[in-house]
Amino acid sequence: MVSRNRILTALAGLVFAAASLPAQNNIAEIAGGYTYVKANPVVALAKQGMNGWMVGAGGYPGRWFGVGFEISAAFGSINGPSGGNALNFKEYSYLVGPQFRFIDKQKVQSNFKFLLGGVFGQARLDSSITPVAAQTLSLAGYNPLDATKFAMLMSVPVDYSVTKAIGIRVEPGLYVTGFAKARQSNFRFSVGPVFRFGAR
Repeated sequence: MVSRNRILTALAGLVFAAASLPAQNNIAEIAGGYTYVKANPVVALAKQGMNGWMVGAGGYPGRWFGVGFEISAAFGSINGPSGGNALNFKEYSYLVGPQFRFIDKQKVQSNFKFLLGGVFGQARLDSSITPVAAQTLSLAGYNPLDATKFAMLMSVPVDYSVTKAIGIRVEPGLYVTGFAKARQSNFRFSVGPVFRFGAR
């Protein structure tokens, strides 16, 4: 069994090693990739796993302060009360705001993003649903939707450098939407490449 002191010593060594690495100091970046969101624009129904994509860019006028934006899309579906796919839905978001870089090393970079904007949500009954079944589902809360509402993302992207100009980004975050006048706090996770440009 590894002792507590050995674990603390190893962690201290990792921190010291990271602090001694030279910084990347890039002034711009473009990122994209796969996105998973636990959400549902039809707030009367349970949240579902949604899969999609995101792409964004950012710039750093200062070493630690920057501005970024992103667009993303996520798609999901939910079964009806008696089984079978009943409702298909999607969300498209567009967000912009500040980002603060707090780790800037040769192998690892990380920042905190606080982005605000909007989200378009759409829900449609599955095309195989009969009119009678559609009425039953509507009474149960499975209703079509077209709405554009407020959205916010707070996330902490962590980049692992493959080269000085290319990295792999892992980005967990809190994704907030405002459908049906109700704030919905959703977990979001993205992963994909990040491309860096410029240096100081």
